[in-house]
Amino acid sequence: MKSYTRVPKIFAAVLVLAGLLVTTAFAATSPEQTRESYVAAIEPICKTNTKANEQILAGVRKKIQKGQLSVAAGQFTKASAAFGKAVKQIKAVPQPVADAAKLGKWLGYLDKETTMLGEIGKALKANKKSKAQTLSVQLTRNGNVANNQVLGFEFDYCLIDSSKFS
Repeated sequence: MKSYTRVPKIFAAVLVLAGLLVTTAFAATSPEQTRESYVAAIEPICKTNTKANEQILAGVRKKIQKGQLSVAAGQFTKASAAFGKAVKQIKAVPQPVADAAKLGKWLGYLDKETTMLGEIGKALKANKKSKAQTLSVQLTRNGNVANNQVLGFEFDYCLIDSSKFS
């Protein structure tokens, strides 16, 4: 008998949670935002981050080749933090309603980039060069998949170009 009194409470809680999720999904979009205005809003964020990570990761491949893994680890850890900050800023920009699903997937790939940069740093710090190389290949693949999600946006700086980071 007690389980029947719980059902309405659980149902109400599920409805409230569903309402919050729907509200959150629409809060991240804006009917006034166009694809062009969205690109104009986030390109400066991406440009700043790209320039920062070019500096942070400068010479990282050579350091790995020379066996300076702990130094390279610090560079990847720093790059992960900077990239994560940029992704957070991008997420705060309202998205065009028509592109919300596509941009949601893209942002998921960007979150994965952040995580993978950090994992490469951890692998290098643990002196696991082979694991770091495997993660690097996965990072490049993830970046390509992310780029494919937003090809129609004509980004300059918001596309991931792994070749810039050496």
